[in-house]
Amino acid sequence: MKRLTILCFAACALLSCGIYGRYERPQLDVQADTLSLPSWRGVFADAALQALIDTALSRNTNRAVALLRVEEAEASLSAARLAFLPSLSLTGGANLYETQNLSLGARSSWELDLFGKRLNAKRSAAAALEGSKSYERAVQTSLVASVATAYYTLLMLDAQLSISEQTLLNWDKSISVLESLKMAGKTNDIAVLQAKAKKMNLEASSVSIRGNIAKAENALCALLGVPQRSIARGNLEGAELSFPWEGVALSTMAARPDVLQAEHALEQATYGTQGARAAFYPDLSLSGSLGWTSGGAPVTDPSAWIASALASLTAPVFSRWANKASLRIAKARQEEAKLQYRQTLLDAGREVNDALAACQTAKERIEIDTRQQEALQQAVEKIELMMRYSHTNYLEVLTAQQSYLDAELKVVDDRVALIQGCISLYRALGGGAE
Repeated sequence: MKRLTILCFAACALLSCGIYGRYERPQLDVQADTLSLPSWRGVFADAALQALIDTALSRNTNRAVALLRVEEAEASLSAARLAFLPSLSLTGGANLYETQNLSLGARSSWELDLFGKRLNAKRSAAAALEGSKSYERAVQTSLVASVATAYYTLLMLDAQLSISEQTLLNWDKSISVLESLKMAGKTNDIAVLQAKAKKMNLEASSVSIRGNIAKAENALCALLGVPQRSIARGNLEGAELSFPWEGVALSTMAARPDVLQAEHALEQATYGTQGARAAFYPDLSLSGSLGWTSGGAPVTDPSAWIASALASLTAPVFSRWANKASLRIAKARQEEAKLQYRQTLLDAGREVNDALAACQTAKERIEIDTRQQEALQQAVEKIELMMRYSHTNYLEVLTAQQSYLDAELKVVDDRVALIQGCISLYRALGGGAE
């Protein structure tokens, strides 16, 4: 027994390279520094939006599934830890018809983890648990961003509808003026009919916007996990994200949930490879039993007690080729996980840069389009005056009003583009501190 134990430990010292090692993050040629954000409540200050996000976090199906995956991983880790403990079973029996014997016994067995099979399984389960937690965080970040996107899409549609309705009132005034000019002989039926056609086209557009609002509300309700209903909301004019444009700290991109998930997958694959190596080495098991049989003797009779102890060493012989194949598979999976981790880091950096570029572009467009809107508004006012008191062509009036409408809608689109850029940056940065 003593020699057997010494041989096992010697084999462990000589042959177990790559079995007990702890995971170390690989050195990759990827820049991993970027901006960081506060929690989602610090970014999305709109009270109505915060209430919607709270509802989504408590009722959304995908997040509920992610939380269940965390529970599954916790149970798997508990099972892996329990595998280190010895097993114990109790037996008993009675023969009351012939010799009237009674027997009681206990049997215990314990497999020593000399070559790290259970250790690597436990570490792999721990990495899987952390990966599940990172996945849940990634789902939460994506859910918050999706709710915010749907919410501000609704605000955009509301703004478009408001502009269309206001423009319809302006068209009514223009048509009234044109009809008066026609009666005065300063224009003709064509001008009035063209104006009425423009108004009907805008009316059709307003109907489409209302339909899109209903669809957007339905989609948001599905995201929230609630029955279809009208969504309480603010307005786009006062919508501002509390985004820290200046003075934000630098942090590592490796803290992003999907990056963490990819790294934990690599960690899990690393321990899987070590476990595949450990399969080449023998298993050492200790077992023992203690029992009592009556045979008509009292419990205090030493001859009625039976005890045994056994140590066994089981070495894989015929499974060597299968173990080699398993090791090759494990190595390939580890390399695949490493490449996936590197690519996830690259994608994260690209998404951050794209979001920053989108935000900057939207800010510049807002400034330009706002000035254009103001200029076109002045042009419409002057052309309307000229139409009343001179022989200005009605086509100039229609063109000026259409250009002003387009400019108003462009400013709305720019404001939403800036908000969407901020939401994309929030998502790209991993949702900030929760």
